[in-house]
Amino acid sequence: MAVRVAVIGCGKIAERASLPNLVNYKDKVEVKVLCDIDEAKAKALKDKFSLSGVEIEKNWKKCIKRKDVDVVFIDTPNYLHEEMAVAACKHKKHVLVEKPIAIFAKSADKMAKAAARCGVYLMVEQTQRFDPVHQAAKKILDSGVLGNIHNIRGRIGHAGPEYWSEGKAHWFYDKAKSGGGAMIDIGVHITDLIRWFAGKKVTEVFATIRTIEKDVKVDDNATVLLKFEDGSKGEIECSWTTRPYEVMTFIYGSKGKMITSIGTEKPVKVILAKTGQGEDPNCILEEIYPELESAASGWENAVHYFIDCVIAKKKPFVSGEEGRATMAVINAAYESNAKGKWVKVK
Repeated sequence: MAVRVAVIGCGKIAERASLPNLVNYKDKVEVKVLCDIDEAKAKALKDKFSLSGVEIEKNWKKCIKRKDVDVVFIDTPNYLHEEMAVAACKHKKHVLVEKPIAIFAKSADKMAKAAARCGVYLMVEQTQRFDPVHQAAKKILDSGVLGNIHNIRGRIGHAGPEYWSEGKAHWFYDKAKSGGGAMIDIGVHITDLIRWFAGKKVTEVFATIRTIEKDVKVDDNATVLLKFEDGSKGEIECSWTTRPYEVMTFIYGSKGKMITSIGTEKPVKVILAKTGQGEDPNCILEEIYPELESAASGWENAVHYFIDCVIAKKKPFVSGEEGRATMAVINAAYESNAKGKWVKVK
C-alpha cells in the first residue's frame, strides 16, 4: 500500500520541493490532503499538480488526526515546526519537517523525544546531505584517503529569499517567525553539511553575524569559526547577498585535500599529496574527479529517502537528534555574536 501523505503549508517549499517529488514517486506515495490557512494557495497547488482526488484543509489540527494519513510534511514557517511536529507524532504520524528543525535546540529536543515516545520517524529535510555532489564527497571522506581531517570549511550563498519566495514582506524577515536571517535560513544547511562531513561534535563557536546590504531587521551575512571535539577546526559562511547561488566546501587532511562546488563541470575534486619518505608533500601525487551516482536533486533524494524509510521501517539518518545538534550550533553562533566571544555549544 502506498504511503499516504498530508502536506501542511502550501508555500514555495511545498511547490518546489515536496509536491514535485511526491508526485514523481506515485508508485509509493498517495497525496491525501493539502493544508494551508490560505485555501487559495492549497487549491492552486492542487490544480498545478493535477491532484484531482486530494482534499483541501485549512485547519492543520484536523489534518494530523486523519486516519487516512500516515505521513505529514511540515512546510510552514520555522516558529510553527515544534507544535505541529509534536502534535503529529502524538497522532502516530511520521514527520518530515523542513529545515531548520525549529528555532531553538530545546524545541528540537521536544520533537525528537515525541517521535521516540510515539514510535514514529522524524526527519529534517537537510537537502545538502542528499545532493549527489555531497554524497560523493562523503564517500571520499569515509574512505580515509585524505588522512586525518584537521580543517574543514564551507560556504553557501544566494541573493536572498525574496528572489525565490514571496516578496520582501515575507515571514523570512520577521525574527519572531523565522528566528533570524541568513544564519538560520541557509546557515543551517552549511552547518549541517559540515557537521556530517566532519563526523565530529562541534564544541565551541565564534561568530560574526551582520546585516550589511539588505534593508531588513535580520542578518544577511554570517561567518562562524568552529572548534571540534578533537581539537580540529572549521569555518562556515552564509550569505543572502551572493550572486549567483553557490555551495562550496574545502576539506584539508594529512594526505591531501578535497574541494566541492555545486553546479560546476567537475563538482568534486580530490588532490592527494606526495607523502612517501623523502617526498615533498607540497607536490601533487594524484588528482581524482569522482563520478556522481545520480543526477537527482537533493530535494528529490531527500523526499524519496524518507518515504523509503517509512516503508522499510528504518529510522532516517537525518533524525530529530541530528537536527537538534545542528540547531545547537546555530543558537550558539547567535549567542557568540551577541556576546562577542567564544561560546560553548550546548
